[in-house]
Amino acid sequence: MLIVFPNRIYSYSPYLVGVAHILYAIVNIFMKIRYPESEIILGGAVVRGVTGIILLLETEHAISIMGIMWAVLSLHAVSEKIDEYASTKKCNPVEAVSIVLTIIFSALLMLDPFEHFAFHLRILGMEMISEAFVHHKERLAEKSEESGIK
Repeated sequence: MLIVFPNRIYSYSPYLVGVAHILYAIVNIFMKIRYPESEIILGGAVVRGVTGIILLLETEHAISIMGIMWAVLSLHAVSEKIDEYASTKKCNPVEAVSIVLTIIFSALLMLDPFEHFAFHLRILGMEMISEAFVHHKERLAEKSEESGIK
């Protein structure tokens, strides 16, 4: 749906993302209180809840807020990968290209969220599909290891 109908999803995205962020916050805050030893980051849950509320209150400006938020979250994820590669001194060329593309696409999204949002929805759709195949392949590899098949 993200690939074929990005403009339709574009108009509903402030509500979908806003509600998703609020639910994420509620569940994670509850889980952190109930299971304090968990690895849930409470501050991240609170920030997601705040951004969810802002998206629902500021629907007129929500696309620019979401675009910048999406770009910052992507850049944060990339920063962790860069740190990981810097500490291990190992970098997969495919992942290196992915890092560069993420930085470029995030910068474009921050510079003009309205223009690039639908494009990013398409990219997200393709990423979700590819992730499903990668995780499926990993699960198959785990099952074959468990059963002793090589």
